[in-house]
Amino acid sequence: MSYQAQAQLEADYWFQQRSRAAAIQQAEFYKDDQRPDFVAVADALLRDDAGLAATFTRLAAAGPGIADKVDNGDGTIDQTKVSDADLLSLTQANWPVVAGLYFDSTGAPKP
Repeated sequence: MSYQAQAQLEADYWFQQRSRAAAIQQAEFYKDDQRPDFVAVADALLRDDAGLAATFTRLAAAGPGIADKVDNGDGTIDQTKVSDADLLSLTQANWPVVAGLYFDSTGAPKP
């Protein structure tokens, strides 16, 4: 795996936008969840909290095999090699991670 490819992917404008879109789409689902921390993430994303959207992008770029998938082998990347299905799966897998980073189990922000 190339950390350069991972860093380039995280910085890629269209990957950022696609990751953000996936997170917002999932927020529509999780806003009615029974877990307060999951709801808090959804609410923050729907209020356009850029910090959470950026966290989803960072975690997606670091996802298993993702940097390898986009690496063209010549110092460039192609973010389109990450499918929408990949992004959906990464977003769903990272939801509890993001919830745990920002909120406690009651949905209150962590200090």
